[in-house]
Amino acid sequence: MSANSVFESGFMLTAERAVDQKELRYMAFTGQYEKVHALFKRIAPEDRPHYANEYVLSEVIYAGIRKLHKLLAEAEEQAADTEKAFIDAVVALFIDTCRSSKSAPRELFQALLNWCQELYDLSLPDEALAIIEQAQHLGIDKFPDLQACLLLKQAMVLNAAGHIAGAHQLLARLAEKPYLVSDRNLLPDILFNLGKTALMTGEVRYYKTLLFRGLRYFYTGMEARRVFCEQILKTYRKGWQVLLSGEIRIPDRLLFALHWLYFKFSPWRIFRGTGLAQLFRLALLGYVYILNYFSTPAVRPGSSRQSPASGSQPRFTLRNGRPAAGTKLGQRPLLVTRTMGGIGDLLMMTPGLHALKQRHPGREIHLAIPRRYFSVFQHNPDVTLLEIEDEQIDRRDYYRWFNFSDCPAARVEALTAPKVKKNRIALFARALGVRGRALRRMDRRPRYFISGEEQQFAEQFRRSHDLNGKTVIAVQIKANETYRDYPHMAQLVELLARQYTVLLFDGAPIEGFDYDNVFKIDHLPLRKSLALAATCNLIIAPDSAFVHFAGALDIPCVALYGPVDGKVRTADYPNCTYIDVRRDLRCVPCWRNEQIPCKLTGMRGSICMLEIQAGQVYQIVQQRLKQERSDETIQQSV
Repeated sequence: MSANSVFESGFMLTAERAVDQKELRYMAFTGQYEKVHALFKRIAPEDRPHYANEYVLSEVIYAGIRKLHKLLAEAEEQAADTEKAFIDAVVALFIDTCRSSKSAPRELFQALLNWCQELYDLSLPDEALAIIEQAQHLGIDKFPDLQACLLLKQAMVLNAAGHIAGAHQLLARLAEKPYLVSDRNLLPDILFNLGKTALMTGEVRYYKTLLFRGLRYFYTGMEARRVFCEQILKTYRKGWQVLLSGEIRIPDRLLFALHWLYFKFSPWRIFRGTGLAQLFRLALLGYVYILNYFSTPAVRPGSSRQSPASGSQPRFTLRNGRPAAGTKLGQRPLLVTRTMGGIGDLLMMTPGLHALKQRHPGREIHLAIPRRYFSVFQHNPDVTLLEIEDEQIDRRDYYRWFNFSDCPAARVEALTAPKVKKNRIALFARALGVRGRALRRMDRRPRYFISGEEQQFAEQFRRSHDLNGKTVIAVQIKANETYRDYPHMAQLVELLARQYTVLLFDGAPIEGFDYDNVFKIDHLPLRKSLALAATCNLIIAPDSAFVHFAGALDIPCVALYGPVDGKVRTADYPNCTYIDVRRDLRCVPCWRNEQIPCKLTGMRGSICMLEIQAGQVYQIVQQRLKQERSDETIQQSV
């Protein structure tokens, strides 16, 4: 699709025209949910599977929920029932489509979450639980942020249905293992709802502890803090009673006092308009940060009864990088947790992990990640791998704990965008405590280790396909998110195939690209795929794992960048040439993500990636290959 087509307005369909699949999908891709909903309703139910894809169905469900809200607000009960039945049918179609294709995209789970919330609001807990069960069977755990939201909703639904013990167990596990939650802003909701279940089961002391723990956790949302503060006031009746209560430790009384005063003064215009509110907020959050160095409970131990559920109460420990009080240091291991994947991010973590190991040579580094990402660290001597869902992981057993589930690099980028100066290799290392001179002297190349067996496999592949002696280019055809994809990849591969042998890499079946000298690598495990890529003369990739893999093994690379700054991301890869169009589009880089549409077009795709011409990439590839041949000739002569 040309750049001009982004601004064309020829997609309005009349009632007499049949619905065109391409036009419908384009509308869905560009977020025209009301039009997509209206058009999809016109399609006969038996024909709808032909129009189904993740964007169309997710937009139909989103628009249907909005319409349902409107109908209920207008007391149009019959029309609301009809709309609900339609949404149920679309949800079922979405699930069946994903099962048939054996692919469950993020859009499916986001739609299921939205519909689950709506069913909960409609007081239909059984239907909501059925949706939750479907999401779990389809593999929502591939998206840890959505899984945490789902578990929180499941607990809310169970609580509403009277299954208090089940809700308590779910919430207690999340509170005890906060590294399973990739969004720290969910933690207040988890703690507050856990507090309600504790109160319902008669665990009053535990309920009070959770209220103060909600103030103690470090998150910046003041409205969530207001909820905890107000609940504490309801529990103790008066603010001064909290301050004088002997069961609450002094640091937590002071913590409450700061919150109480902040919310007491916040309605005052002089407080809001003079900057005092911001200064007070910073002081409050600073105290929260300092307080997290200490592990004392908010409420003093007492003689309250031991409830049956107390065994599942969360064990609260310290902030990252701080040993537990009163424990023998010895040679206890270090713990690093990350619940989400991102192979590129995992590779960018390896220099910091190596530097951490050099600082603590006598300690093991236990890296807790999902098992499906273990292969990235295979043969890496710096870490011992743990399955992050393992119930045996207890943070109290470790000398220090570094939680990367709430990605520290992403937080810094969000705060400093679009003027991001530090790349993720440095940001991850700093989050591991590698700073100053150690950071400056750190080897910043990602660490990836190919085994002898994998090398033999790659050599056998080259021999069997007669690739030895030929110039072979590896191409990762897609990133794992649409906004980083290169739209002209098919045209680029066609140009490359005229002169070179090309290996195409993707985790899903590759369609098209049917050339004699193009090989589709879409059926191999990750490590075998990377072993093959390591034998290539050059790697071409959008902002994705193969760029960082090339950096790890110092393979010549041409990287295609748009929303994310290629200059920053590839700063530590001297053998990588990045391409972007910042000279033509001054908004590059904008540092947006998949959830934020392009501000120029409103699309999920990126216009800045569309503007990178295939011929330009091909020309740079030829220059890089010529340079590599020249360097090899010089080395041979020496």
